This record gives sequence, C-alpha cells and structure tokens, in this order.
Amino acid sequence: MKEQDNRTISMFSQTGKISSTFSLLAVGLMTVCLAFAAAGFTNKASAETQENSTVYLQIDYYAVQPGQQQDFVTLMDELWKPVQQKRMEQGDITAWHVYDALVTGYTADYQFVTITTTDDFSALYGELQDELVAAVHTGDDPETLKKQMYDGFTRVNSEIWSMDGAALPEGASGPEGKYITKNYMDARDASGEHEAMELDFWKPIHYVRIDQDILNSWVMYSMVKPGGASREYTYSTIDYYDRLGDIEGSVGMELARIAHPDLTDDELSDYFARTSESRTAYKTEMWREVVSAGKPN
Repeated sequence: MKEQDNRTISMFSQTGKISSTFSLLAVGLMTVCLAFAAAGFTNKASAETQENSTVYLQIDYYAVQPGQQQDFVTLMDELWKPVQQKRMEQGDITAWHVYDALVTGYTADYQFVTITTTDDFSALYGELQDELVAAVHTGDDPETLKKQMYDGFTRVNSEIWSMDGAALPEGASGPEGKYITKNYMDARDASGEHEAMELDFWKPIHYVRIDQDILNSWVMYSMVKPGGASREYTYSTIDYYDRLGDIEGSVGMELARIAHPDLTDDELSDYFARTSESRTAYKTEMWREVVSAGKPN
C-alpha cells in the first residue's frame, strides 16, 4: 500500500481498529425526491436512476478463521462470484461486491462484510439452489461445492437496508468506488428531520464533491431489519471513493457555499447545527473493494 494509504489508515485507526474485513456487497438503487421547505435550495440535475420499486441491500458480516483471510477472498472470487453473476443474469440481484473492511469499530467481531443489492425482497436470504450451482460449476457435485463455499467462515450478523436517495455521477446506474466509508447513524430521540437534512442539504454538497472529482457516489439507506429498540443505529450513509487519499478531506463551509449559493454563512451554519441535532453518529467504518461480480451483460 502506498504511503498515502498508510497515512489515511493511520488517521482512521485513532477511532477504530484496523482489521482485514471483507464485504459481500449487493447494492440496490432507488432515488427519492423530496420537496424541501427551506428557501434558497438548488436542485442540481440528477444522474440518479429512478426506480418505482424499493431497492434493498443485504449486508452480512463474517468472521474468518485465523490465517484464512486470503483463502476467503479466493473462495469469493472463484466459487461465489460466478454464482452471483448468474443471479444477476437471471434478474434476481442487481449487484454484488466483496470489501476488505480496513477500519471497523472496537467491538466488531467480524473480519469480512458481504453486501448484495436487489429490488426483489424475496431474493434475500434464499437457499442456494443445487440447480444454480450445477449450472455455474458444471461437472462438480453441488453438495460438495456448497460445503466448500461455506467453509472457513461464520456469518455473525446480517442486516437489510432500503435506499432513500443518492448522489451519482452523470450516466451512472448505481454507486461505485474502490473505497467506501459507511457512517452508521441513530435518528431516534432526535429532531426527526434527519432525512431532509441528508437529502436536501447534504446531497447537493455531495454533488459538488462529485463534480470536483473528490467523491464518486453517495447514498443514504434506512435499516429495515433487524428492528426493535435494542438496535444501535437506524440509518446509514455511504461515501464511495475511487482513491483512498480522498477520504482524508473534510466537508465544510466552502463546499456548502458552492452547493447552496443563496444561503448566507449564518444560514449554512444553522443547517450544520440542525444536522447534528437530527441524529447521533454511532460509528464510521472504512472498507476496500476486493471482489465484484461486475455489471450484468
């Protein structure tokens, strides 16, 4: 890893632990356009894909046996990736990625994270069919293959998220980026305006970051499952970057002025304060993509 990467990882290590964590990412996309009551907001022409149905993410967190991190990546690439590509061809899912979580929270008990994207809720958590495995890995015994595909790791947690809105480059059909930061938020017992803050105040700022080639994509997600009062966060935003060094930059008044030229500095400062009042930041993790099923043909 380059010196620049090391500096950034060192910075994140002050609030989290560095681990070899990977994620299966299936990312689904639906944009939500809200009318914002505050005067002076400008809506940049969006390159987002608009969907009539809800898009879901299934995020699975995996613990890998010591010394088997690289074996896990190879397993994902050689056995799982062709199966996920087949699922994409069949229209069951729309994306699948594997990420190495470079930085996680102190209490994290996982070394890998997997994310699958779909607009079909019934496609989540389905049993891996022998017919599908056989169609992809011809000539091999499906039961033996399935045993190999699940060997050496344990799923310790699983979540379902739905997409609320996104900032994407022009022409993009979904978020992309070699590196991501996932920001876990809790909006309970707050002002209740977190969605308006994210989509109407912050999304235009993220478009400025995209225009300046700092950010590749940005998406807001709400947690669907698990539910209940015991969960530690209720929604999340993900920033997608092409370069690790871009994560180090901060988002402040300068970018806000560009995104919202009709607002005064005092008004912008008020929106920054209202953002803090609208939710509680639980943790931020940093992941690196290592395997991807790519886009369907």
